[in-house]
Amino acid sequence: MRIASAPPARTGPPPRTGPRRLFTACLALALALFAVAGPRTPARAQNNGAALTPLMGWSSWSFLRGSPTEAKMKAQAQAMSTSGLVAAGYKYVNLDDFWYLNPSTTVDSYGRWVTDTSKFPDGMANLGSYIHGFGEKFGMYLTPGIPVAAYNQNTPIEGTSYHARDIVSDTSSHETNYNFGNVMYYIDYAKNPAAAQAYLNSWADQLAGYGIDYLKVDGVSPNDGDTEAVADVQHWAQALNQSGRTIHLELSNSLTTADIASWQQYSNGWRIDGDIECYCGSNGSSFPLTDWNNVKGRFTDAARWIGDGVTGGWNDLDSIEVGNGSNDGLTLDERKTQLTLWAIENSNLTLGVDLTNLDSTDLGLITNPEVLAVDQAGHPARPVDATTTSQAWYAPNGDGSYTLALFNLADSAATVAANWQDIGFTGSAASVHDDWSHADLGSFSTGYSAALPAHGSALLKVTPTSAVTYTAMSYNIVNVNSGMNLAVSGDSTASGAAIVQQSADNALDQEWQLVPVGDGTYKVVNRTSRLQLTAPSAAQGAQLIQKADDNAGDSRWRFASAGSGSYTLTAVSDGLLADVSGASTSAGAPVIQWPSNGGANQRWTLTPVPDANQGYRVENWLTGGRLDVNNDSTANGAQLLEWSDNGSSDQRWTFVKQSGGAYTIVNANSGKLVNIPGPTTTQGTQLIQYQDDGNSNSRWTLVDEGPGVIALQSVYDSQLIDLSNGGTAPGTAVIQWPSNGGLNQRWTLAP
Repeated sequence: MRIASAPPARTGPPPRTGPRRLFTACLALALALFAVAGPRTPARAQNNGAALTPLMGWSSWSFLRGSPTEAKMKAQAQAMSTSGLVAAGYKYVNLDDFWYLNPSTTVDSYGRWVTDTSKFPDGMANLGSYIHGFGEKFGMYLTPGIPVAAYNQNTPIEGTSYHARDIVSDTSSHETNYNFGNVMYYIDYAKNPAAAQAYLNSWADQLAGYGIDYLKVDGVSPNDGDTEAVADVQHWAQALNQSGRTIHLELSNSLTTADIASWQQYSNGWRIDGDIECYCGSNGSSFPLTDWNNVKGRFTDAARWIGDGVTGGWNDLDSIEVGNGSNDGLTLDERKTQLTLWAIENSNLTLGVDLTNLDSTDLGLITNPEVLAVDQAGHPARPVDATTTSQAWYAPNGDGSYTLALFNLADSAATVAANWQDIGFTGSAASVHDDWSHADLGSFSTGYSAALPAHGSALLKVTPTSAVTYTAMSYNIVNVNSGMNLAVSGDSTASGAAIVQQSADNALDQEWQLVPVGDGTYKVVNRTSRLQLTAPSAAQGAQLIQKADDNAGDSRWRFASAGSGSYTLTAVSDGLLADVSGASTSAGAPVIQWPSNGGANQRWTLTPVPDANQGYRVENWLTGGRLDVNNDSTANGAQLLEWSDNGSSDQRWTFVKQSGGAYTIVNANSGKLVNIPGPTTTQGTQLIQYQDDGNSNSRWTLVDEGPGVIALQSVYDSQLIDLSNGGTAPGTAVIQWPSNGGLNQRWTLAP
């Protein structure tokens, strides 16, 4: 059994560490295991005009750390321009911590931080102007709350009759500040809402006056002990948005997936993890900047956030430590691997290196146009199987091609492979292009493999060369108002055939595959015709049709939660919704597009429909691990567990329909069923296989959890099939557990 090792504990400079670190790390892990799955991602995040693509730039923390100065910042800004990084797309020059005087003793006349003029003698507005002169953007840093000195002096709030003590209720606890410690009191937003917002507005206006284009708010996470994290973010977003300047709001660090809806609504980016730096240099040196263990840990952590980054707000895996050669702390192969993972996850690309001493090889890596294009495309990749050190991550690109990244996380060379079936299609060979070298590698019939060095990677573009059959899950799409299924009129296989609603008849023309496009939208593909649900024009009331796949917006649909397990289906091309004409409950009624009106005839539910003749791999949504029978056993009582994909028949399961909409889940190797032993209602009980005895402890319902994702719920006791603690180690127990929203309780069916 392989158990993935954790990165070593962070031992950074005293101002960045503290007694909360062990607690918050454990809390982060616990919250991650209970992350909310399913359709939680909106069409876009905060609509403030920032972060339309993932941020690209540089931050002072990794290299300058606690000693930024005006001269050093200006030198880095100049180097960003002369090195060609600005031309490659890097724009932001971000000043991190240690630019201000101690807020427990020193604030300005309105209770805000004061610039340390021994470090920045010409002030922040001058620095901003200098940075802007290179066509770059200026970023700054703060931590939430109001300074202790502001409270002690009861400073006025600019432009109001209010004072600092009007917005503080508790002086016994403090917001996180990594520089000076307990120097910031919590703002009580309920005590005097107008005063609290006015205080943040005054601060935002001052920052806007400096010309900032980016603000990092650090320590603003439940994992950092911020009990007011969501409120802090909400009110800071409001403050920045009223300033009259477009300012990217970045959140740090180790944000919680449980609050992703708030991070998306109010910010433009969020750190998913702790610091990437290793803090392992000698004699106070920043070098080496990081190490392999810190990079490797992101593979596990990133999986919990896949799909949460959208236009306007992106997942942030922390700084890119590529640029200074051996001082990066990574081998050349490891540097490419870091960049490859950040790119396929559409992370912010924030360089943490010394731009005034760039290594020429590293400069080529961080300016590779095809790699940067993958990052900027906004199509996050997902691992096929994260339970092994040989990993394939993939994402559809929306134009019929796929991004494929191969990773060897082991400490010795290995061959890493991916099958086309695993990344979403069959029935076609595919051409393979190497994004790093810009070389066309040829056409491959069923998949591709590469020999990779230890900690090495490959970044590829895969393009099918002929028509494909998709491997996505199938559904009945059921209208909430009528209870009827989305169907093709007359079971037609012709392009242009009209879409209607029909009574359920278990026919394939009422089954639809929801094929991800990669940007949070889907192709809706009919099982009979293999044609796609399409809005034929932008006309309100136009009847929907089916047509051949041309990768156009009129055949892409966004599934948005509409409450009670239902969705609206919105055409990407014109923003109109799939609607049953006249709210009819009659079979054959046209399905049209219509502006949103909240009607039940515009709401649809998804009923998963597994093929009774198909043996599926039942894959955990968090880890990619397969539902497996211990030791390939055929015996009653053999335990079920997670295992890496090995192609064995004990990892194949058929779903056999039973009464009441339930299924038995039958192992292809043994013929035995997924079963709760006993039976018992004890949570945490490891599941077994057992012969069909007709009892409800071997009956399961398939619960929709968003396109391509299901929960498997016991008819016997309503608990879910769960992967114990979301473990990625082969052999992790498959158990029953009450529903808790965890990704480890979500599964997908792969042929």
